[in-house]
Amino acid sequence: MRIVILCIVVIALMIPVCSAENTVHEAEDSMAIDKWAHLGFGYIINDQLKKKTELTAIERFLAVSTIAYAKEKWADSKFDRNDMIATMAGGLVYEAKF
Repeated sequence: MRIVILCIVVIALMIPVCSAENTVHEAEDSMAIDKWAHLGFGYIINDQLKKKTELTAIERFLAVSTIAYAKEKWADSKFDRNDMIATMAGGLVYEAKF
């Protein structure tokens, strides 16, 4: 019974958040964590392309750049150049040799 009540409470608390899509997205974009997430996403894409394909480093960077542009152009409500740059930087970080 406690699990059912807990689920009802969680769903009730999520309804206002889900209905305020733009407000939540704007707040998310203002946080620095968003840029780190984009950086990590670019890193992961480049990593998987290197492991699963035979693309060169330049081709992988171009693929990450294309994916970043497409995501910002068609998946977001507004085009954010800084998000795209952070994703592309993640692809470059993967190529860095330490």
